[in-house]
Amino acid sequence: MTLFGVGDCGFIKSGWKENRDALIQVASIQTLARRDWWHNYAADLIILDEAHLTSFHAIVQQMMQSIYPQAIYLGLTATPWRLSKRESLGDIYESLVSAPMPHEMIDAGFLSKPSYFSPKSADLESVGTNANGDFDEGELALACDRLELIEQTVREWLKLAYGRRTIVFAINVAHARHLAGAFNAAGVSAAWVDGTMPEKVTNRIYQQLATGEIMVLASCQKLVEGFDLPSVNAVVLARPTQSRSLHFQMIGRGLRLSPQTGKIDCVVIDTAGNIFRHGFVEDITHVSLAASTESFAGEAPYKICPQEHGGCSSILYSFVMECPNCGYVFPQPKKVYIVPELEQALSEEDMERYELYREKLRCAYQKNFDPNWASHIFREKYGHWPPETWDRGAVFGVKPTPDQQASYYNYLVNVALRKEKQKEWVQRYMNLEFGFTVMLS
Repeated sequence: MTLFGVGDCGFIKSGWKENRDALIQVASIQTLARRDWWHNYAADLIILDEAHLTSFHAIVQQMMQSIYPQAIYLGLTATPWRLSKRESLGDIYESLVSAPMPHEMIDAGFLSKPSYFSPKSADLESVGTNANGDFDEGELALACDRLELIEQTVREWLKLAYGRRTIVFAINVAHARHLAGAFNAAGVSAAWVDGTMPEKVTNRIYQQLATGEIMVLASCQKLVEGFDLPSVNAVVLARPTQSRSLHFQMIGRGLRLSPQTGKIDCVVIDTAGNIFRHGFVEDITHVSLAASTESFAGEAPYKICPQEHGGCSSILYSFVMECPNCGYVFPQPKKVYIVPELEQALSEEDMERYELYREKLRCAYQKNFDPNWASHIFREKYGHWPPETWDRGAVFGVKPTPDQQASYYNYLVNVALRKEKQKEWVQRYMNLEFGFTVMLS
């Protein structure tokens, strides 16, 4: 405020001296909930930073509904998404003023260009979700706070980001402490911070990172929002998340410019698999106030430059054929097979599976087995059911004769009688083989 010539400010924050008569009050959400004198303060304009979070806080909802219902509310956020698809900023705000998108800011030279790397991540198969839709923290810690994964993170940092000022996002305080300890054990000066530390202590640690006294700083939530050290030029994502907002907030901590320290880019080491859940920050092309769908995001079309074949583990768009970071040349895509007369395109791998399945369908017909037997054989071998489109013409080809159709119909009727199937079952398999449904009397 002082930089803009606004000196008359009060503070509603623990440990800060109050000035209840000041024209502008800078408040902490947590402190607002514990004090009530400000209920009588005549506020006309309320600005909410990190609005994707603060706007939904109980005390802010109370302000909007009963304390200051006539005030103008201005929300500011770089990540306008809620984890819950039932909530959106459109529930609160009437209009959106959008700043340039990250890729535009990068292209214009206002943000650093990130490079992404994705070493092997933890197995999250057994990790559930909490009431907010994100991974359960306790289960996540059991899956990720393991010595072999922490040591792998250190090795990848030494290979990809050695000498860079780095922040590491952890799952909880214990995980942050273990990560910092592993870096120190490897001869890299590191520290960790958490929300219980006095502000003087955390500020001193931040200063140590700024001066290079430490090179790595780990934290679980302390560094996600409000932390601003432009010279940070490496980010380690060691905390898996289902939240798109949290994902981009973490990456964003390393994208500020710092020409005075010679910073030209930012290395993002993703040991959490978040890039494949939520994508690159450059993928954000528009935002809206509509309901969020972030918790249902599908996998982005990316691939990893393979270390096992001499690559560098960079995360690249799927269409890139030569890695710009190490020069690794990807092999040409597998040949695409076109099934004659059906115009069905198959990969080399799928072609093998396609032929096996159709062979089993023919075998089922010849041996008077249930045609579903072929599907079960396929699933036992490959772990999933075959596509129904692969049935078409498997037994008689795409130009069957009336006698062949009648023969197949009699076969299905006999199986249906033996297996106590309904007429609809016969109709379904006639349709799968011949592409039409027979009407049974």
